[in-house]
Amino acid sequence: MNHVVRKPFMARKPLLARIFGSGKKEETIMIDASTTDLSHKVSHRHPLVLAAGMSDIVDESNKLRDNSNYDNDFYLFDDMLKLDPELNGAVRAVSLTANNYHIDYTRAKNARIRDAIRTLTEETLDFDDFLINAMRNMMVYGNDINKYVGTSREGITELQSLPVAQITILDDRGLNDTTDENNPVIRAERYFLREGETTVEEIPADEILHIKTDYRSNWFEDREGRTTYGLWGASRFTSLKQAIRAKYNSMNNRIALEDAMTKQYITIDKSAIAHIQDPNEQRERLKFIMEQVVSTLESLRGDQVPIFPDYVTIQHIDQRTAIPDTTSFLDNVNADIAAVLQVPRTAAGQEKGSTFAASFTANQWSTTAIRRMLSILNQSVRQMFSKHLELLRITHTMADLPKLVFEPIDEESHLDKMRRANIGYGAGILSLNQALDIIGLPELGEDGDVRKDGSSQPMGEMPRENERVNNKPTNNDEVDENADTE
Repeated sequence: MNHVVRKPFMARKPLLARIFGSGKKEETIMIDASTTDLSHKVSHRHPLVLAAGMSDIVDESNKLRDNSNYDNDFYLFDDMLKLDPELNGAVRAVSLTANNYHIDYTRAKNARIRDAIRTLTEETLDFDDFLINAMRNMMVYGNDINKYVGTSREGITELQSLPVAQITILDDRGLNDTTDENNPVIRAERYFLREGETTVEEIPADEILHIKTDYRSNWFEDREGRTTYGLWGASRFTSLKQAIRAKYNSMNNRIALEDAMTKQYITIDKSAIAHIQDPNEQRERLKFIMEQVVSTLESLRGDQVPIFPDYVTIQHIDQRTAIPDTTSFLDNVNADIAAVLQVPRTAAGQEKGSTFAASFTANQWSTTAIRRMLSILNQSVRQMFSKHLELLRITHTMADLPKLVFEPIDEESHLDKMRRANIGYGAGILSLNQALDIIGLPELGEDGDVRKDGSSQPMGEMPRENERVNNKPTNNDEVDENADTE
């Protein structure tokens, strides 16, 4: 007869305790036979440890779902960005748009200004990294806070990035004065780093470069419980807090159900004890084989496969077909992430509707939003240029500064350029030289300055579906005309 070793993972534990518990559990291994009743307890590790670090992922996402003791939302946003790949990829894609730029020094008033700004951006600062990090922080926190470090001889020598989560902003009132919606902080005169700690640092507002988005009319309560108005930028992650928590709640529950509904049976054939006549010795032999099988399984990593003698077989029974499908729910959450962060995407189903916002293409919305953030970054960079020149005692106005130019996000393709040049030249709007310049070809000199007479060839309407073009008769029309003539 066959001796069956059944391996129910923690069958006596509740579902949540089995999946999300910690420490070692007791596993009961049983042999069912007509002549013997052998029950043996062995200790084993958490089952998800064998799943290539799955237990750590589940534990971290559970903290995101259950923890409500964050000092402020900025710490929550950090965890959201760390755990969610959709969120992380969207932020990374948008932040890298700030790396495609050039500085137009021809706009600078004189050589002294040009040399000072060129030295700042090309030698003193890691300017590329500053732009990318500022764009990322605006996406995640709605704020990017930096401290100027410099001298009157060298200008700005360093731009220290400060942790947004540890910053508080105050006006001229005392630290212990009451602030509420009736008396909020509306002027930024002092910035505090790690307020309430022994290492607190007070920084005047004129030494801070604070880049913020959507800050006007934004109510915000800082880590010290102060109510501010119009001082802090608004993070787009705020509307995703519930969606991300619901997403990982659904994912973790599915992992728990899949593990609970997957059973493993280990069968030991009678050939393992066929050569033994003594029942007690048979019993000891089966017990030894069980211990060896369990020990081997417990020592495996998530990417290893056990090798057993031919009398030991393992059978898996998967009952996961009864689990509800949550794919559509997760797709909706990921679509919400893309919509809130306005990352370029193709989603025809998302654009249905009668409103302008719904019918406008997603790519146009996203590029408009990114251009807005780049313009905010551009304005802040000009403030930094001005501060650098002030330290160097170089007299200037904002119009005297060189211009930071970001390259277009949604560039026109070669095919679109060709179509535009062809339509413009054919309608008589553009000359031949102008059309050649659009598509990047050399001009023809004076011979290319002529324009077509657009009135002789009207554009007309675009042909409809199954409509004949240019009114050219088909073979059937010619047959019909000949018949009429006869």
